[in-house]
Amino acid sequence: KGFLMLLVMPGGRRMIDQVLDPEFIAGLQDVPIDVLRRRRHEAMQEESDLSYVRRMLQGRIEILQARRGTEAHSDDELVALLTTALSDNISGGGGSGPQHAAPEPSRMGERRRFAERLIADVTLSSPESAGDSRIEEVIGRLGDQERAVSDVRRQVHGVIDVISGELASRYGRISAGE
Repeated sequence: KGFLMLLVMPGGRRMIDQVLDPEFIAGLQDVPIDVLRRRRHEAMQEESDLSYVRRMLQGRIEILQARRGTEAHSDDELVALLTTALSDNISGGGGSGPQHAAPEPSRMGERRRFAERLIADVTLSSPESAGDSRIEEVIGRLGDQERAVSDVRRQVHGVIDVISGELASRYGRISAGE
């Protein structure tokens, strides 16, 4: 099963398709500054959305890893595991990528439903019914998806860096009185 949501489609209409289209950063020196700012914001929004999906996947992987070979957890214990996993991933700090104020993730409901579909065959409330080998298979598939999201996210970081570099260059020229 592929990560269809994040396959970049050249010429596609989704924002991720536009942000990762080479034309998005081609000829930036000729693009008006307000358009540069808008493009950087759009790329940052995609990065924020990708980061959210990645955290969702990582949290579910951690929960399933904690469930392997263990007795069933209560719903309260599962909520605590999920809360810890997601808060650890959110506060990760110091990660790679651009250091800008990130917008809030958009389309969170859509992203959450996608992550839920990925694990629909092994529920968080009763993975013990699947057995460790099935849980390992699902962890592997979720890991593949997380790596795919991370790869696309790295590409978006590159776009943000290029646009930010052009903006910094322009601001430097403005400061120098050019």
